[in-house]
Amino acid sequence: MRSWVSAQLHLEYRPTGYHWRRRWPRRVLRICTPSKNISLLFSLRSHVLPDAKALAQKLTLLSDIAFAGVTERTMAIAPDIIERLLVELCRFLIEAADVAREMAPLRTPEVAAYDLACANAAVETLRHAIATRDRERARNPLREVAARLGIPLDETDPDWQRLAFRALRVMLEAEQENLRRDRGEFQGPCAALQAARPLVDGTVPISSAPTSATFGSTPGPNAVVLPVAPPGSDSAAASQPAAPVTQPVAPASVPTAAPAHDLIPQVPPAPEPCSNGNPCPKITEATELYVAARSRGYKSFKPTEQADEKAGASWARNSGPNVRSTGVLIARIIGNKRFDEIEDDELKMIWELMPRLPRNYQAKTSKLSPQEAADDADATERRNREITRARLEKQGASPGKIESELLKDRIARLRAATIYRHMQDFQRTTVFLVKKGHLSTNIMADHIWEKAEYQRREILQEDNERQTWCGKLDGLFRTPIFQDKLDDVGDPMFWAPLVAVHMGLRSEEVLQLHVDDIQVIDDIPCIVLKQGPGQSLKSQASRRTIPIHDNLLKLGFMQLVAMLKRAGEPRLFPWLERSKTKKTYTETFSKRFTRYRHEHRIYDAQRDFHSFRTTFNHLLIQAERQDSHRRALMGHVERDVGITNYNPGGFSMTTLRDCVNAVVIDVSMIRSPFGDVASASVTDLGSHRAKTFA
Repeated sequence: MRSWVSAQLHLEYRPTGYHWRRRWPRRVLRICTPSKNISLLFSLRSHVLPDAKALAQKLTLLSDIAFAGVTERTMAIAPDIIERLLVELCRFLIEAADVAREMAPLRTPEVAAYDLACANAAVETLRHAIATRDRERARNPLREVAARLGIPLDETDPDWQRLAFRALRVMLEAEQENLRRDRGEFQGPCAALQAARPLVDGTVPISSAPTSATFGSTPGPNAVVLPVAPPGSDSAAASQPAAPVTQPVAPASVPTAAPAHDLIPQVPPAPEPCSNGNPCPKITEATELYVAARSRGYKSFKPTEQADEKAGASWARNSGPNVRSTGVLIARIIGNKRFDEIEDDELKMIWELMPRLPRNYQAKTSKLSPQEAADDADATERRNREITRARLEKQGASPGKIESELLKDRIARLRAATIYRHMQDFQRTTVFLVKKGHLSTNIMADHIWEKAEYQRREILQEDNERQTWCGKLDGLFRTPIFQDKLDDVGDPMFWAPLVAVHMGLRSEEVLQLHVDDIQVIDDIPCIVLKQGPGQSLKSQASRRTIPIHDNLLKLGFMQLVAMLKRAGEPRLFPWLERSKTKKTYTETFSKRFTRYRHEHRIYDAQRDFHSFRTTFNHLLIQAERQDSHRRALMGHVERDVGITNYNPGGFSMTTLRDCVNAVVIDVSMIRSPFGDVASASVTDLGSHRAKTFA
């Protein structure tokens, strides 16, 4: 008989004492098979839980280090290795072309024109690869060079991306250099001319001619140059960096003939066009083009549209990452192909696969493809059901209990709303390509769900609608942040939930408040929400003034404001930082708030921070307050003409204060950060009510 200790990972209790047990990670099993056992098991030789927890934590840390060491492949690609690979790649490309040119037979003008067209096509292909960041064209050349040099090349290393992109440029410049040489255009005199010119001019005695430039000389072991070729070739120039494609100026002392390319027709190749004549980008490239246009403030993409930079910046911060994730996910499912190459069967397969994807699947970082992730989730779910069913049947459990436990073993998959968002984002990108002339039709027209289909799928899912905190606030207020003495009396974890649930503010509206936003209007302390420096509001209706709830005043909110003013702090929560991705305070704070709820076992997926605002709105309705007053406090759009046209000044602060205070919330168990009262607890709430709120 054994039982798991839920508060500690990998710790279980058996009749002989506590044991540490951990399964072999899947990433380790892909590399090696340590043993026939599916997990590691060690007896901790203790029946004391605190000692067992300490030992289990140490074993977990040591196993993490060991597993990381096993899965670590190779060291990063060093800068000197990158430089050596690129130099040798360039040398090989030019030297090989020189040898082929020297050994080639006589060719006709038609053959020369065809070879030149092929060379131009190669140059344009490399330019397109650089523009689209397509590093695949550099993969095989780098592999061959690395094999020749005996250098192990780790293509999973982060520096591989840099190496491959630099290799594309080296290949482009090498092709341009070969193209010039094929037309008889060389940069500077060859080695034979450099050695012969002083002898012809009589400025250097023959006996003192430099031997390093003569035929047959051997370069140093570390020299990155081509072997000196016989007179007439120009292999020495291969060691020089390739220059831009321009007509070189011949030395004054060397007569030049008419350029050979004047006799050969130029056939510049072009990317393969779509039916309407414009080249069609690949999935990730089109996604970036769409994101870039929306981020600049374009939405309809009409020729006469004026960019709204402010709206574009907001879209890029809030919606841009979602569109990119859609592009990456679809590119991983069907490959990063051009939009005009996507077939209907592939689109059908995409939307059939997505409902099977685990909810935590990350297309950008996962080593598994979407198909592999879905198959792995199905197999894991099947295996867990078989194990659970066999265990419960052996215990003689009822069919009802077996069914309930089997449902718990299900792996969370993408919800219908998430899949529909991917559909919408992919269709928006498609419509963008149509308007820009890259596509002739919207390929998503027959694949996006209709409203009835979306609603049908929503009905079949488990409910996850946001709930209010009504009936759950006592559990939150009895956690340490509201009970213990605070190290920081202005901790946003304490104040932000209280402000949100008592005044209906959104998370960003609370967290971005400045001290100057707290004002006394008509002898009533208020919070003024406005668009200010470093502040943003969701809509025009979000600009509003809300009286501060009496509960917040009793807990010392105005004392906090006065303290911050004395300290010269401009913001209400000066130590809260913006996130690196969305540049918002909410993203940073939400992670801490979620972690806090998990740690104190009050987490509920249907009750998040925004549920405080939902709770405030619900309590206003329960208090039977007018809808116009409620909309004014919530920052919702007012559509009553009697209010918008005949009450332009808004409601008085006294009226709004009465509405705010109509929201009744018991905070008597909360310890004020500025009070001298001992820590509140569930055993002496009555005495604290009398002392604090007498």
